Amino acid sequence: MSTLVGTLRLKIPKLALTLLFSCPLLAAQNPPSDQHSNNDVKFKIAGTVVSSLTGAPLNQARVTLVDTADRRNRAFVITTDNGRFTFGPLYRGKFSLEGARRGFISGAYDQHEQFSTAIVTGTDFNTEDLVLRLTPLAQLSGKVIDETGAPVRKANVTLYMENHQAGMNRTVPVGGDSTDDQGYYEFAALAPGNYFVSVSAKPWYAVHSFPSQSGANNVLPIVNPSLDVDYPTTFNNGATDSQGATPVAIHGGDHLYVDVHVSPVPVLHLIFRTSQDEQQGVPTPIFEKRVFDSVESAGPEGMRSISPGVYELTGIPAGKYSVRMQGPGSPQSQQSNEMNLVKDGQELDVAQSLPSSSSLWWTVPAFHLSRRSAQPKPHRDPS
Repeated sequence: MSTLVGTLRLKIPKLALTLLFSCPLLAAQNPPSDQHSNNDVKFKIAGTVVSSLTGAPLNQARVTLVDTADRRNRAFVITTDNGRFTFGPLYRGKFSLEGARRGFISGAYDQHEQFSTAIVTGTDFNTEDLVLRLTPLAQLSGKVIDETGAPVRKANVTLYMENHQAGMNRTVPVGGDSTDDQGYYEFAALAPGNYFVSVSAKPWYAVHSFPSQSGANNVLPIVNPSLDVDYPTTFNNGATDSQGATPVAIHGGDHLYVDVHVSPVPVLHLIFRTSQDEQQGVPTPIFEKRVFDSVESAGPEGMRSISPGVYELTGIPAGKYSVRMQGPGSPQSQQSNEMNLVKDGQELDVAQSLPSSSSLWWTVPAFHLSRRSAQPKPHRDPS
């Protein structure tokens, strides 16, 4: 008997197949009519499930055998203490072999991306010494640290992953976490790939102030301007824009630690005017920020009337935004306009800033408070 294994390439879904039952497989089925002379010949598919990193056998793994001619015809077994599995007796045919185990990525025999190798039973093939390799899942964790070196509590941490399915290159969110009292976050059960970590947080000491009114004069409150700040969305390499973010490469079984350092920047106070009757409601400015291939909401945190038809917004850090106006009580909004908002006190006139066919750009030098010059680097668990 030859020692070859049939190598018909099959395209399979990357999504793990969840099997909750087995059905009568193969030996109970009638063999193809052209095999009537070999009705007394039965075959076996057997082998070992191992870790792709260490080669150690994996017990308690679920191994599923599926008839490629009729995927409803399937069966599964659980591996023994030495990782062994056996299916048989079987008829002549082509089968896919798939494995799953807690802590590992579900996969098929000889799988490479979306393709795997079929198992062909017959007198010309040895199908009793197969090795089904499963890749262990990875873990990514770390801390969010502020400008003083203290941990940031209740920071929102988002994990993004580069996705290349269906021939398209996209970066999509795949998980979220909130830091604990020690500023710690964690993402477990990750498949190999390139990832980005972003952090959205608020300084615990921040005060977003408006000028107070006393008679006919506006009087500034006694508030330290260094408190009228916010943390911009910050990525794992310290960038505050997704275009400047660099990925963290994760391999099977990795335990990576990535600390993210955030530093405050002044928030902007923006002015906009509207001619709409206030009794009918005031249009609301909607600020959105592009993060990779998606758009996320970005404030503002406060708005007040300065005088009839004139309003002040606050709580927006400097940066590039899509801004659109939404009328009161209406889900419809005007066309968004790309703006580089960086100047405190900039006036935004609704009629001029939101035309139907053009965009308005603001570009002036941005002011930033001190930032750390050293960029955090991921490091693997020494254990």
